[in-house]
Amino acid sequence: MKYAVNTNGLKKKYTVSEIVDMAVKLGLDGIEWGLSGLDDGNAEIAEMAASTADAGLEVVGYINGGKMFKADAMEQWAEIVHSVNGRSLRVAHPWIAYNYEESLYQEKSFNDIFQMARDAMPDVVALSKATGIRFVVETHGGALVASTLAAAKLFDGFDPACVGVIYDPANTKLEGGLRPRSEVEVMGDYLAYVHVKNTMYCNTGNLNRHPVSRAAWTTKSIAPDCGILDWLEVCFALNIGKFDGYLSMEEFFTDGDRQYELLRDALIFIRECEQHAPPQTLKPYTTFND
Repeated sequence: MKYAVNTNGLKKKYTVSEIVDMAVKLGLDGIEWGLSGLDDGNAEIAEMAASTADAGLEVVGYINGGKMFKADAMEQWAEIVHSVNGRSLRVAHPWIAYNYEESLYQEKSFNDIFQMARDAMPDVVALSKATGIRFVVETHGGALVASTLAAAKLFDGFDPACVGVIYDPANTKLEGGLRPRSEVEVMGDYLAYVHVKNTMYCNTGNLNRHPVSRAAWTTKSIAPDCGILDWLEVCFALNIGKFDGYLSMEEFFTDGDRQYELLRDALIFIRECEQHAPPQTLKPYTTFND
């Protein structure tokens, strides 16, 4: 597999050239660049593309593109990415509800929102064929594609060369998850690349919430060797799916000033998981369904 870093958090502290230098020092293969917005997009992406290429690295993809069901914005973002011959752009899929409070005020049903996204798919695919850009969505809690099953259903019948999924198994651990192997198998050729982080539940201590007292929880992104997700199992799942693409480090290193050390340690851990993950299923097989 190949390794990259997501730059959304890093861009708050480092210049493009500093991020590239860090990636080279870490021995990464590529960078997943976060774009700031349409207004400065052309100048920003030109620097990112040139600096990455000059360092001998690959642009895994650009992220923070427009909403997939907004044709005008999609075309504007595609023009920016196409200007540097970019081949992948993460776009936003519709929002459902992140928690109970948001769900209380969501007028539309899941089925209605799903159909809105499904209706946009022919235009998304046509834009992909015109520009050579693969439009990808991330498995993300609160949104339509929180699960790999929803992604497979949304993309069903459309060319996987045009659309795909950024698989974030830490996100699906919190919402929409199957076992990692099943998630990889469900996505099939739609699996574009993988986000690497882990997650944990944190009790906020507020047990007196109106109108019924109940526990309140939040979540936190943490290093991949911590938390509730087993990365050895994820690497096994990727082996079963014959995945040999990019693993992109995301989010867990954004706090404090130890970005390099946190990324270095995470890479060591993930490479160990990759090394030790079984390459195939093991015998004797189970008889669950006999």
